[in-house]
Amino acid sequence: MFGATTNYPFNFANRNGIPMLESSSVEVTDTNVVINIPDRAFRFLNGTGMILFRLNTEITNTALPIIFSSNNFTQSLTVVGGTNATGTNMAGVGIYLIYYDKNSNLMQLLTTV
Repeated sequence: MFGATTNYPFNFANRNGIPMLESSSVEVTDTNVVINIPDRAFRFLNGTGMILFRLNTEITNTALPIIFSSNNFTQSLTVVGGTNATGTNMAGVGIYLIYYDKNSNLMQLLTTV
């Protein structure tokens, strides 16, 4: 199928620009750092691509894994190599680049502090 895989010279990820999401709140539990994002945040995004993520609340320096939460659904965040991203990877308030793939439930942090 035309353009459906990365075997073609390019992929159609981010055809309409790079979408931006923002955190609505951050909670540090005993087991995770939970970054809450608005309901239905991923509903109209393409299946794969990049997102710019604005972290509005500083994460206290912690080694706990980061998960995103929206509509009572949670998604783990990883770093390049597949290990869980932790609070130390996203400690500062600012904008981060994340790759996502809805089909494989992958969210990978490409920029770190």
